[in-house]
Amino acid sequence: MSVTANEPLNVQLKRQALALAQARLRDDALTPVRRDALKLLEHTEFPDRRSEQWKYTSLQPLSAGHLQREATGSAPLPAALAAHRLVLVNGRYQPELSQLPENVSLTRFDGGEALAAETTDDTLRTPFAWLNNATLHDGLQLTVADDTVVAAPIEVLLLASDTEAAHCHTRLRVSLGRHSKLTVIERYAASGPVLTNAVTELVAAPGSSLTHYRLQAENAESLHIGTLVIAPQRDSQVQSFQLMQGNALRRNDVRAILAESGAQLALNGIFVGRGTTHIDNQITVEHRAPHSHSEQLYKGMGGDSAKLVFNGRIHIFAGAKGTNADLSNNNLLLTPGAEINTKPELEIYNDDVKCSHGTTCGQLDAGALFYLRSRGVEAAEAKRMLGFGFVNELLAALPDEAVVEWARPWLEQALTDAEPVA
Repeated sequence: MSVTANEPLNVQLKRQALALAQARLRDDALTPVRRDALKLLEHTEFPDRRSEQWKYTSLQPLSAGHLQREATGSAPLPAALAAHRLVLVNGRYQPELSQLPENVSLTRFDGGEALAAETTDDTLRTPFAWLNNATLHDGLQLTVADDTVVAAPIEVLLLASDTEAAHCHTRLRVSLGRHSKLTVIERYAASGPVLTNAVTELVAAPGSSLTHYRLQAENAESLHIGTLVIAPQRDSQVQSFQLMQGNALRRNDVRAILAESGAQLALNGIFVGRGTTHIDNQITVEHRAPHSHSEQLYKGMGGDSAKLVFNGRIHIFAGAKGTNADLSNNNLLLTPGAEINTKPELEIYNDDVKCSHGTTCGQLDAGALFYLRSRGVEAAEAKRMLGFGFVNELLAALPDEAVVEWARPWLEQALTDAEPVA
């Protein structure tokens, strides 16, 4: 691909994205999806730091040419967190490593099946999500029928690996029927300098209940750009827990659309950056219908020279009377060199609502640190203990014991310079 001298990085990335999308065009059931996404990419600029939502995040790590090469490496699978598991390696489904319970059906978007109508250009919005559509060659949809309770959690493991700069695209949709119940563990692991461009959609039908985990613990040199779209319908309940560790570039775009009355949503997250890693969270919750409820609680910790970003937004539409929405982001600087940028936003067009938002940034309590040190606790251990204490309420709120058992050693290593737990 020819590159003009001094061409801006975002222009180079758009050229690479278009070339990748055009190379993936072929005649199958997904052709309309790919073509529509390609048209959107052609008329969309890739972001740079002049874009408000990318003000604190640079795409410079992608200058190594990640979009020009598909990941083809392999890595050992980590131990399973659930009895039922689906596995994707470098974006491709591995049926021989996967098993589902009988009351959950699986649809593959592999060219033989078209995407369902829930996916729209409006819900995805970002150029990386459109690139995911334009290059789609494999994806999974889990469907739970009406009035079905899936007793055991299902783990979806998305593994990426390569020794050189490369990319993979992953796609997952979870669709619950009326009055159904499911727990899904969406888990990312990566080795090497691979970009994972992930799109996940959660659709909860009226009266259903979904517990969702997004566990991200790729190695420090990997990159992750993720889009999560959540659509809880009338009287449904969705809980989403996100545990994130920083790497060369991590971008986490979450968009929740509460378009029907009685929908309830709880978003909880822990994000930790160490070394020179980066994490950017962009969370938007849209209340479009009356009498819906949402809660957001995210806690971030940054040490060394890591950079953390959190932008949380609540949008109350004009017809959404009786809405109750809360947003809280608390952050802890583990060392003086870390940087945290946080901005909560409220956009309200109805007076008959209850909304609150708040954010804090602080340092380790010197008195508590001195107390532990005076009792013979080593400095590094004392800091880890205080870090655990800072996020303990979120760890205690995790409903599934297997995730709790994974989360504690994950956090232990996230608070040190060690490699992340897969």
